[in-house]
Amino acid sequence: NDKGQVIVGSDGIPLTGAPKVIGNAAPDFNLGANTRLRFKMLTLSAVIDWKKGGQMYSGTTGLMDNYGASKASAEARDKDAVLFEGAVKEDGKPNDIVIRGYNNIQRYFQTLNTIDESSIVNSSYFKLREIALRIHLINKTKLNLSLNLFARNILLWTNSPLLDPESSQGNTNMSGAFERFTLPQTKSFGAGVNVQF
Repeated sequence: NDKGQVIVGSDGIPLTGAPKVIGNAAPDFNLGANTRLRFKMLTLSAVIDWKKGGQMYSGTTGLMDNYGASKASAEARDKDAVLFEGAVKEDGKPNDIVIRGYNNIQRYFQTLNTIDESSIVNSSYFKLREIALRIHLINKTKLNLSLNLFARNILLWTNSPLLDPESSQGNTNMSGAFERFTLPQTKSFGAGVNVQF
């Protein structure tokens, strides 16, 4: 409606509105930082990334609901009840229509999957991109020997419900704006030896 509230029909299922812009993929800002701390034989370095704002279409979210494989659909089946909270009925009163019964609950989630707006998620994140430790074993004029240990993509903070917001598919025009069962960023761990002489 004019107030931005979702309207449900007499069965408690959201009504489909006219096509319109339903999200903005552009973030408010992207920020990256790195640091390096050295103490005696040890050097610790870290790289962080922060993306604030922006939205993306999460096909995974909608399809998991559609197939009854999401946490939300499982909880609704277990309770035998689902209510679209925050919506209003066609007369403008707050929605209080509880949907019950396996088939009705399934129809509710399948209908949501056909409404693209229900799959728009926040794509903000804060990520520890990399942390590395270098141990300087030998540091002489003619010989330097050090051991390196690193880990990448090990910590992620996001409001995105199911996935890493960097998981997207498509060409560069769609990167960061659309995903559907896209593989997440992988974590990686490694070690190396540096020898200089």
